[in-house]
Parts: sequence; C-alpha cells; structure tokens
Amino acid sequence: MLNQERKNQFSGILGYIAESLDISEACFKEAEERYQAVGKWLERDDSIVEEYSPAIYTQGSFRLGTVIKPITDEEKYDIDLVCELNLTKKQVRQKLLKDLVGIEIKSYARANNMKHPAEEARRCWTLNYADGTQYHMDILPCIPDSEAFKLILKSWEIPGSISDHAIAITDNTLPNYDYLDEDWLRSNPKGYVEWFKERMKIQFEVRRMILAKSISAKAEDVPDYKVKTTLQRAVQILKRHRDIMFEHNPDDKPISMIITTLAAHAYNNEADLFDALSSIIDGMPNYILEEGGNAWIPNPVNPDENFADKWKENPKKELNFRKWLVQVEKDLVSAFNKIGIYKVADRLKPVFGDRAVNEAMKRMGDDFRTKRESGLLSMAAGTGVLGNMGTTSVRDHTFYGE
Repeated sequence: MLNQERKNQFSGILGYIAESLDISEACFKEAEERYQAVGKWLERDDSIVEEYSPAIYTQGSFRLGTVIKPITDEEKYDIDLVCELNLTKKQVRQKLLKDLVGIEIKSYARANNMKHPAEEARRCWTLNYADGTQYHMDILPCIPDSEAFKLILKSWEIPGSISDHAIAITDNTLPNYDYLDEDWLRSNPKGYVEWFKERMKIQFEVRRMILAKSISAKAEDVPDYKVKTTLQRAVQILKRHRDIMFEHNPDDKPISMIITTLAAHAYNNEADLFDALSSIIDGMPNYILEEGGNAWIPNPVNPDENFADKWKENPKKELNFRKWLVQVEKDLVSAFNKIGIYKVADRLKPVFGDRAVNEAMKRMGDDFRTKRESGLLSMAAGTGVLGNMGTTSVRDHTFYGE
C-alpha cells in the first residue's frame, strides 16, 4: 500500500508542475482579445462574409483547458479557432467557403500591419503574430451540419444536444473540393468539449465550489477556464512528458487528440492527481479498439472518425505511442520511489524539463512559506513529509537571513 503522506506530497509536486505549464493569465486574455477582434472584423459592415452571420470560437486544448506552454521561449503553440458561416452545402463549395474566409483573414492581417501575411493550410488559415508572441492562430472555415449529422448519430446513441453542434469543414486535398457536393468532412468541436466536461463533471463542480468559496463568489460566477480538474492536469502532465520524450522526433510523437480522448475515457473522477494518472495510464489501452485488423480510436462525438488513422500508414506512430505509455508509467513510479522532495525533483527534471520543475519547486516553496507563517504547515510523524495533512505543526522561523 502506498504511503499516504508521500503520495499526497508527490501529487502536490505534480500539481505544481502542471500549474507551471499553464499559459499566463495575461497571455490567455491577450489571445482571447485577439480572436474576438478577428470575429469583429468578420462581422463589420463591409465584410464580404457579414451577411452569413460569421461566428468564431475556440476549439482544441485552449477550449478544453489543457493547453501547455512550449518547452522553450522560441517555440509557439496553436490557438485553434472555428469560423462558422450560416450557409448550406447546397449554397457553397468548400473552395469558395475557404476563399471567402481567407480574403477577410488576409485583409485583417494587412489592416493590422501584421509582419507576416496569413497563410493557407490544408483545412485552415493561419495568422502569425509578431516575433515575441508565443502563439499563432489556426482558423478553420466551416458551415453548420447538425441536421445531416443527427441522422448518422441515431445509430450511435449520441445525445441530440451534442449533434446540434456538428459542422462541415473544408479540406483542399479532397477531390470534390471545388465542386458543389454533399460529401464534406465533419467535425464537432463543441460537442467534444461537452463530452470531455461530462467525463470530469463531478470534480469540476467540486473544484469550482472550492474556488468560489476561496474568493467569496458564487460558483456560477466562476469562469470555466479558472477551474482545473485532475483530468485537465493529468492531460497537461502527459502532454509535457510526451513533448520532452519526442523533443527530437516531433513528427512521430503521439498526437494530443489521442492522449486527451483516451485519458478522458480512462478517468474515473479521481480527486488525487497521482491516482488519476495511475488510473489513466493503466486504462488507456482498453479504449484502443480494432477494426479490420487496424487500431481504431473513435472520436466520441463522431465515431466514424478514427483519431488513429495515421497509425495504419505509419506503424511507427502506434509503436511510439505504446512505448511512450510504458515510459511515462516507469518515470512516474521511479520518481515516486525517491525519498525527499529534492531527489524527486531531480528525477522529474529530465522527464518534464528543468524549467517546469524548477518553477514548480519555487511555487511549492512559496506556498509552504505562506502556510508556515500562518501556522497551517504540518509534518507527518515518522516521515518528515511537509504539507497540511500532518499531525505535527511546523512553527514559523524567526531568522531572516538567506
């Protein structure tokens, strides 16, 4: 049986590491303001898409609350956006839809004197901000597709509220890209967020209430992005471990969508981070299905989509995923078995990076200092583990040198 005090402390260290991976509040607000500015540009009176009621919203890790900082200051992360126009497949071709949005995105870049022009990718348009900004925005043109999607979802027993958010997206590699055709790729980013939130619903509500109480606010007044559950923290931890492990081989690393989906499936609303990670790592393989001899990781809100579709054409990707899963468990168990905070930290540095672990240790030290000064810091008898669950109170010190 795991020593409870040591497990609490180890979970605490992992929590501080996850906190160190968060983008700053200022960066979050800046990104939010910038994508809202793009939305206002699309809605302005002389916009060529204004008559189609453009709506722009986030998808992916930014919306899920699992975004992490890049390993270095030189790297950038994606902020994935959806630009939805109120049109139908009978009214617009994929190419025309993408071109319409592209004209406005390019004009936005020019009007704001952006150093880099907007770039076209396979499915989206990319806005590259000035040097020093650690993100770029990928904007995916789409149209509503809920009615067609509802017919498909009936056989999958997926709630109608989720299918209401389905969209049809552009892809310039499809043969029908420049033809009026009903056959578009489908996506459902809002539906996925609903599913993900449902998987962590219990812990989300508990943590939102705790946070609300700490700031003397009503729970419903606490923004979702302020609340971090153990599932979100676990996904952040797993993604950073993946990034470090595949730092020199990024093209073959496990993709975030697979990690996030399998983690959410395997999560059982554990309150403790180490418990959650252990359960997730152990349970992930159980949700990798097989179809026709190939691995199949279905999109939970679009089971016709296989997140592991690249594994068939590149078996190395599946091998890397399974190797990574073994390695992350090995690294966490090895770190847990170290005695003493600093030995644990030293073992975690090559796993999560020096910067993340050093920042986590500083955060932990600052919190311990605050608790000690207020008389809330205690030490577990017999182990010497510091925290707020021990039995021996740690007195505030009276020396003020280094």
